[in-house]
Formats: sequence, structure tokens, C-alpha cells
Amino acid sequence: MSEPILEVSGLTACYGMISALKGIGFYVNDNEIVGIVGPNGAGKTTLLESIAGSMHIKEGQINFLGHQIERWPVLKRRQLGLMLVPQEGNIFPLMSVKKNLEVSVILSNRAKKEELIDRVYKLFPVLWEKRRQIANTLSGGQQKMLAVGIGIASNAKVMLIDEPSIGLAPKLVTKLFETLKKIKEDTRTTIVLSEQNIKVLNIADRLFGLEAGEIRFDEKTENLSRDVVKDLYLGSIS
Repeated sequence: MSEPILEVSGLTACYGMISALKGIGFYVNDNEIVGIVGPNGAGKTTLLESIAGSMHIKEGQINFLGHQIERWPVLKRRQLGLMLVPQEGNIFPLMSVKKNLEVSVILSNRAKKEELIDRVYKLFPVLWEKRRQIANTLSGGQQKMLAVGIGIASNAKVMLIDEPSIGLAPKLVTKLFETLKKIKEDTRTTIVLSEQNIKVLNIADRLFGLEAGEIRFDEKTENLSRDVVKDLYLGSIS
């Protein structure tokens, strides 16, 4: 079996005197969708932010594509192919959809830029239709699509997506999750998403259960009881 594309060991992060992550061990294989599930306050967002570099860690190691990156700044991690799509602040609100995507491809050459933006429009046709519209005038669901589109346009090898279903109607959650699965299949992008929606079980290859800053389980989704996972770790059943 090949080495994980992303591996975290002994990861500890704190807010003041409060430990948010307690020696986390976590790994992601190439071309997987991995779900991080857990109740509010479990440390899901902190874990993703720590991997991306926007959260300072107290100790631990983060290995990405064979590089030890735990002391790297966010931009250097981004250049290597690690992209965080946060819950909030994930678009440029006063720019058009088109400008959002153009900023996102800035690290790519001209031919690649056109290919990446075209890929976003094919996955999310509504963004093509609204490409001249200012981003903060989009609906909530369309803004989520744009945020994920920015990750795709950035040509990330691994996208870390924080609770993408929050605030979306059930039908939009289903559509968004189906698109994430298509992104994985069509572009071989590896996706790590934190979630509280039961529908994550429909797309994730594996789940990590996170509770009180500690990993409680790591299991292939097909081997998990939906009812047990729902009762212990997932807050929404829509």
C-alpha cells in the first residue's frame, strides 16, 4: 500500500490554556474523500486550520507529499497543493464570480488557468451564468459552490473543506456532495471535509470520529453503522 499523501502525528493545539487537539494522529490517502465527524466543539475546524497553517500548533508533525510542513507558512503550503475552504471568509465578496476564479488561478500558467476555470464552470454551470455577478449577491448555496470552485481553480492536490453543508437546504446538500464526489473522480483531487450531516456517509471513503480533541475511530465508511455514527457524531439528519 502506498504512503499517505497527508499524515499528521502527535498534533496538539490550544486556545489559551484549553487543549483543542490532544495528540491527534490522522492520515489521508491519495484520491480519497475523508470525512471528519464529531459534535460541535470536537475540534474539527481546528484540525483543518492546523493542517492548512492558519492555526498555530503547540506540537506535532504534518507530512504532506513527503515534506514536513508544520512550520511552513500558509502560502508555502498552498503552493505545494494544500488548500483550505473555510466555513466563512471563503470568497472575495466584492469581486465578481469571474474575478474570484481569476485570482485563484494566479499561481498557474496561462493555458492551465483557462483549463481550471473552465473545469469550475462545467462542474457548476450556475457560476458560468452568474460569472459577472458580484459574489456577495449570490445565494448561500451559490456562494458555497464558488468557495469550492476557488479550491478547484487553485489546482489543489488536497482540499480541506470545513462543514460545507451548513446553512444549505437538503437538496442543495445532496447536490454539493454529489459534485464533491465528481471532483474526486474527474480530477483526482483528494478531499478532506469536516461535517455534521449524515449525508457525508454517502460520499466519504473513510471517516474519522473526533470528540473532545481526540480521534475516537478511523474506519472505512462501508464498515460503519449509520445509526451509531449518527447518534454519536452527526447533528443533522436532513
